[in-house]
Amino acid sequence: MATELTQEERVQARMRNRVSISAEVFGKHNKPKKFVPPVFNKTSEQNDHIRNSLEHCFLFRGVGHNDIEILIKAFDIKEFKAGDVIIKQGDQGDKLYLVHRGVAECWKNKAAEGKDVFLCNRGPGECFGELALLYNAPRAATVIAKTDIHLWSLDRETFNRVVKAGVVERRQRYDKILKNVVLFNKLDPYDRCRLADALQEIVIENENIITEGDHGDCMYMLIQGRAEAICQGKIVKSYSDGDYFGEIALIEHKPRATSVRAIVGLHAITIYYQGKCRLATLARESCIDLLGPMEQMLQNNMQEYRRILAQFHIDKQI
Repeated sequence: MATELTQEERVQARMRNRVSISAEVFGKHNKPKKFVPPVFNKTSEQNDHIRNSLEHCFLFRGVGHNDIEILIKAFDIKEFKAGDVIIKQGDQGDKLYLVHRGVAECWKNKAAEGKDVFLCNRGPGECFGELALLYNAPRAATVIAKTDIHLWSLDRETFNRVVKAGVVERRQRYDKILKNVVLFNKLDPYDRCRLADALQEIVIENENIITEGDHGDCMYMLIQGRAEAICQGKIVKSYSDGDYFGEIALIEHKPRATSVRAIVGLHAITIYYQGKCRLATLARESCIDLLGPMEQMLQNNMQEYRRILAQFHIDKQI
């Protein structure tokens, strides 16, 4: 018997299907037409501004130097007055925007709550509107000019030809990680995409991932490897692929309650082999807008950590 899909399942299915279709449009008997990227004249200062913005934007990480230059030439200037609607939730979109000057507000209509919810501001050097291009889906939010604003716009075809494949792969990989984290698996796809953009991937080898007593401002998600939490010389918890730790730093500026180290082999204090862990990190400042719905879960986690420490007769305030 068929079951009714949740809103998230419908959105995810649409995204998967449309990305898949996009990848199969061109083949042996249906070759794409020759791509000629647009070129819009700009000053050297404008070129430098766009280049600097792209270098610091998640979407364009991994894009080669030559392709970055193609993108710079393809951006076209657009101007909006304060209060103008730049993109509207539910509309079809064919452009990505990069803020040159001014500020835009992002709002999302949540039908279940019967209200518009403020998401974030976008200022100079920041992008918006990419979801519609990545997934051939309707606009996920409404963006309104908070001030008079100058934007650089990039057309769908140039974005797809130069950027899309790498971005989709990274976002899908990080989205899978976030869906395995209890704190984030109830977020809608748009919010998880925002978090995915904020993740930084690191490799820790032959050293602590976090150290007891240090002040922390980020949490860690273990992509590959094994780790152990050590408190006052005792192993209090083990971690493997898909686990996370350090999340208390997202709500409280307290010293780390335990050390966490990468390990391979024996689970022992005196005999062990240090290993290598690949992790995704999420900084507190990147997550602050979403702390509201997660705060109770974080508080529950703190209670669990206190219970574990008590089992080992460790008197530790967290």
